[in-house]
Amino acid sequence: MAITRTHSRSTHPLALAHREILLVEDQKSLARMAAKLLHERWGCQVLIATDYSQVAAIIAQGGHDFFLAVSDLNLPDAPDGEVVDALLAAGIPVVAMTGAFDDRQYEKYVSKGVIDYILKDGPNAYEYLVRLVGRLHRNAAIKVLVIDDSPTFIELTRKMLSLQNLQVLAASDAERGLELLQAHPEIRLVLVDYVMPGMDGCRFLVEVRRRLAMERLAIVGMAGDSDRRLSAKFLKAGASDFIFKPFTYEELTCRVTQNLEMLESVEAMRRAAYFDALTGLPNRRHFFDSMSGVHARAQAAGQELHVALLDIDFFKKVNDTYGHDVGDLVLKHIGQLLMQHFQGDFVARLGGEEFAIVVTGKPLAGVRAQFEGFRVRVAESPLRTVQHSIGYTVSIGVNSVMKADLDSSLKQADELLYEAKRAGRNRVVFNPPAAG
Repeated sequence: MAITRTHSRSTHPLALAHREILLVEDQKSLARMAAKLLHERWGCQVLIATDYSQVAAIIAQGGHDFFLAVSDLNLPDAPDGEVVDALLAAGIPVVAMTGAFDDRQYEKYVSKGVIDYILKDGPNAYEYLVRLVGRLHRNAAIKVLVIDDSPTFIELTRKMLSLQNLQVLAASDAERGLELLQAHPEIRLVLVDYVMPGMDGCRFLVEVRRRLAMERLAIVGMAGDSDRRLSAKFLKAGASDFIFKPFTYEELTCRVTQNLEMLESVEAMRRAAYFDALTGLPNRRHFFDSMSGVHARAQAAGQELHVALLDIDFFKKVNDTYGHDVGDLVLKHIGQLLMQHFQGDFVARLGGEEFAIVVTGKPLAGVRAQFEGFRVRVAESPLRTVQHSIGYTVSIGVNSVMKADLDSSLKQADELLYEAKRAGRNRVVFNPPAAG
């Protein structure tokens, strides 16, 4: 029995760094390869067992909180899949891997509650395994709503979706479904039947699409009717997908996964368009798209609004002295400090070493203290790397006098910023001027 541990950790934002996976495989070379792939992609620790007796010993020993087990079905001392029963009895979710699989085995293991099965028919099988583990991890944070007037169907579907590590909500009619969507805006996927008492599935779709676009919420229509025109009717009404009942566990899983990954792809494109890849802050485009409206509303309501521009002092010298890689670390460092210090306010990277901060609804004295406190915090928080401790400062211009539009307020903040630079840097200049 061996445990895969390395000093490196995955930098993936969804890394399973604090979770363990039990990998049961009697071919040691395959086991090591799969463990390496899982650890490198997700940062998880992988415990390898090569036969049934080792699995039994690990379960008996305790002390592990396995995210799941990936197990071969045919082991030297358990050739008929007995390991699956042992793992499930211990409360460990199971993904099965095998060199051969038929319909009889599929029905057998799905009925037991195996999450998925993977045919070991080439390198792609292990890439699929790695993707599946990531999918199951992401699913833990995702809510799915099932709307159907059959309690039996809801319970069966809930069981299928729960095996995929999803959070499942249920409603027996469309009206209740609308209420749950209102109460749980974090729902990402809806499965809705066509025939229900009161509002049918297509009318439900029309109501939902008035408020939520396809890139925000995926909706899969369902029907037990044999009318093949229903799928087109659902899709025209705004459905993302359609499935006829009864469906198999595998079919449902594929449809759900496909729709969730579509949403994630759209979100990734949105983040690429609106967020800075280096710091994670909103970018220039996001800033102007969002803040122009905020500025106009604050002006109409007579609300206090403070627009600031911040620049890292002598940033070119940092790049020239330490290299651009360290300069990028400084930008990430200031981004983290900004997010921490200005929680609830809007912070964006406009480009290079320049950042914008917009604070709304706060009194002038408090805002001045907040910005001055941040200037001091930066000066006292050097970036520490393995080789260097890099101290740096910032200059800030804060305009608290409302202008006609966002561009005018930014222009005023920019003039204040350069006044801070001319006055010696590492300072904040305010409009109206700070007393003293």
